[in-house]
Formats: sequence, C-alpha cells, structure tokens
Amino acid sequence: MDPDTKYLDPPPPYEDVVGEGSDAPSLLQPPVTLLLDGQCIRDASSSAPLYRISRSVTTLPKTPPKNSSIIFERIENDNRVPEKPEGSGTRQQPQLHHRHLFYLAHPADAQYRTDIPGYYITSVDTETVGNIHFETSKSRLQKTEFKALLSAKRTASDRPLFDEAGRTSTLFTARPATLMSSRYTWTQKNGSQVAVEDGKGDEHRLAITTPMTQETRDALVASWMLRLWYETAESKQAKREELERLTAPVSYQDWTYAKRVGGLGALAGAGAGGG
Repeated sequence: MDPDTKYLDPPPPYEDVVGEGSDAPSLLQPPVTLLLDGQCIRDASSSAPLYRISRSVTTLPKTPPKNSSIIFERIENDNRVPEKPEGSGTRQQPQLHHRHLFYLAHPADAQYRTDIPGYYITSVDTETVGNIHFETSKSRLQKTEFKALLSAKRTASDRPLFDEAGRTSTLFTARPATLMSSRYTWTQKNGSQVAVEDGKGDEHRLAITTPMTQETRDALVASWMLRLWYETAESKQAKREELERLTAPVSYQDWTYAKRVGGLGALAGAGAGGG
C-alpha cells in the first residue's frame, strides 16, 4: 500500500451522498415512485407529500378557469420540530413549507397563436432548470409523443420566454410504453430511461428509476403534470364540452323574442319604404 494514501478517509456512506431531503441541487436524489393524489404528489411508499399543484390536471373543470396557468410547488421539510407547548402531551410535527417553482401554462387561445407554445412551463427564478415547452408528434401508431425542450435558466420574467436562436436542448422525451398502453416511458437526451408511468384506471404513478439532481427531478415531475394536463385538455370529452359551449342552443323564450323583434323590424322597414 502506498504510505501516502493508506490513511485517507474512506468514501462517505451512500445516504450522505444522496442527501435525501436536502435542498442542495448538486446532491443526487434516489429513485422514488410518486403517486398523484388529487392536487398532491406523494411518495407512494410513505405517503409523504413531495409536490403540490394549484388545481387538478386530470379532471375537467365544471366552468372554464379564469386563468390558464397552474402553480407547481415543492413541499419541503425543514426538519425543525417546533417546541412543544408546556403541558401538552402531543408530539409536534416538523414544519412543511411550499416552495413555488414553476407555472404550468396552457393558453385558452393557443391554437390560434404562433407566438407561444400550446403547453409550456415557466420558472419562478433562476434556481430551477429554466423554461420548458412541449413539442408533440405522432408515432407510426398515431400515439402522441412528447419532447420537453429546455431554454436554460430562463424564467417567467424573460421575453421571449424561449430561446429563439435554436439553443434549446432536449431535456426529456416521453413515449408510449407499449403498443396498447396509454402509459409513458421517459428518457433523457442520451436515450437512457429515467422514469416510467404506471397505475391502473384513474391512478397515476411515476416511477423515477435513476438518481438525479433535485432540480432535474423537479423539472421531470412538472413535465409529467404538463403531459397529464395535455391528455385531459385534448381528450374527446374536453373537445365535446368546448364545442357545446361554443354552440349553446338558444332557449325557446329567447328564440320567440328574437322572432317577435325581427317581425316588428320588418314591418317598420316596410312602412318606411311605403312613405
């Protein structure tokens, strides 16, 4: 053994390198399976809340929302247990904080615009990966594939939101997992798998299969939410409800009134012509 190296410290434990729950973006977060529970995204094994969205992405609203964006937050545990009040036998729980990371956006008139994508994500600040927009395409089997394109370190305050000089990079690609499946496999730019969507019926899970930095995981989970929103907003039911709103039938009373007014107007016009 080299005498200059035999007293070097051994490598740190894996748990210290992974840094579960750490805010430091340089530490890798371990694989985890996430479960979408309404507006909360939980660790499927412990039910601990990890993320939150401001409204559902898997159900259609009863009335069209006034805004076309959804707030995406990471739920952080500061690991500080508040002091127990005197005389209280109840154990106090650690404090949870919601950190706003992204806005998920789907403009209502996106199909008529060319200046912004139909589905995109903007960052609150430069501590996240940047702004992301979806590029969609159809596979040979006519299934939708998603490419999440990154404009690094841009935020919701930047204009334009996305790099127009061709300097966007592919952050993730989501493709249907199998021929008959509606679930998706997520890969990185180099083609390596990072996550697989799972679940039965209305259950939505994302199994993250590889360690990644905190900011990359945040972007992956936000992109997952945006894909589910796309699936909901572009569904046949959503298109049918939108068409029904645009072609809402006129009530019998309104139609009768319209005919009466129209008839009186015709008589008035005839009288004016006869004079």
